Amino acid sequence: MLLIVPVGDVNPTKRVPIVNYLLLAANLIIFFYFLVFRSAQYVRVVDAFGLVPAEFQQNFAGAVSREGWKLLTPLFLHGGVAHVLGNMLFLWIAGDNVEDKLGHGLYLLFYLLCGVAANVGHIVMATGASIDIPCIGASGAIAGVLGAYVVWFPRRRIRFWYFFFFLMGTFELPSLYAIGIWFVQQICLGKLQMMAQTTGVAYWAHIGGFIFGVAVGLASKMAHVKGRLSRY
Repeated sequence: MLLIVPVGDVNPTKRVPIVNYLLLAANLIIFFYFLVFRSAQYVRVVDAFGLVPAEFQQNFAGAVSREGWKLLTPLFLHGGVAHVLGNMLFLWIAGDNVEDKLGHGLYLLFYLLCGVAANVGHIVMATGASIDIPCIGASGAIAGVLGAYVVWFPRRRIRFWYFFFFLMGTFELPSLYAIGIWFVQQICLGKLQMMAQTTGVAYWAHIGGFIFGVAVGLASKMAHVKGRLSRY
C-alpha cells in the first residue's frame, strides 16, 4: 500500500496571509456547522447553492442573469470530511505564498475569479449524467492558486509524507514537477471521465481553474519584465 500526502512547502512569506486564513475558516466553519447542527438541511443547501451545469448550458447569459451567484457559492460547500480537508490542505500549502505575492485584496479577487473560471470550465465540458448533478467544492479555485504558484515559484519545494507498507518518511519535489504531475493527471482523468460518461470529481473545473491561474501568473510575469525593460 502506497500513500503520499503533501504536508507543506519550503517557501517562507513576508506577510501574514489573513485572507487565506479567512478562506480556510469560512470553508471549515460552513461545512462543520451543517455537519453538526443542520445535517438534515445540507442536501437542500447543496441543491439551492450548488452549480448544475444543465441550468447554464442551454442559455449561459440568461442563466448568469438569473442566478450568476451560483458560479461562486459552490466554492464554500463540500461533499464530505475528506473533500473539505483535502481541499483546505492544498489551499493552506499554496495560498499563503500567492497572497504574499498579490496582496490581500487582489488575492481574494484572484481566488474568486479562479473559482468562476473553474465553474465555467465544468459547465462547458460536463456531459452525460453529470450535467444534472450539483457541483460543489473549492478545488477549482484552489487549482487556480496552484497554477499561479507554479508560475511564480517553480523551484520552491513541496514536502510530501509517504507510507509504503512498513516504511514512512518525507521527501521534497520542486513545485514545477509536483504540481505539473498533478495537472497531467487531471487531464487524463478528465478525458477518461468524458469517454466513460461517468460522474464524480469535476476534473474539468480543476483544469479550467488551473489554466486561469497559470494565465494570470504568466501575464503578471510578462508585465513585470516589460516594466523593468521600460526603465532602461
